[in-house]
Amino acid sequence: MPQKLIIELTEEATVKYLTYARERTEAEVNEDCEPSGSTIRVDLHPFESTVYAEQNGRFIEFGEAKVDLVEVD
Repeated sequence: MPQKLIIELTEEATVKYLTYARERTEAEVNEDCEPSGSTIRVDLHPFESTVYAEQNGRFIEFGEAKVDLVEVD
């Protein structure tokens, strides 16, 4: 049966990510640059999955993600 991997940021991680994305986008617009968007990384581990971004060689951790593997019809 086919499966689907669902990755859901916690509420706390979502708030931190959105704050990061807004600040980054605003700074780029204020510098008259086209917003670059953002890339996030999710490290999957058996007991805890972590979400973060990399900016200028440093890692910005947003928090945890819930990961589920579900069967689909």
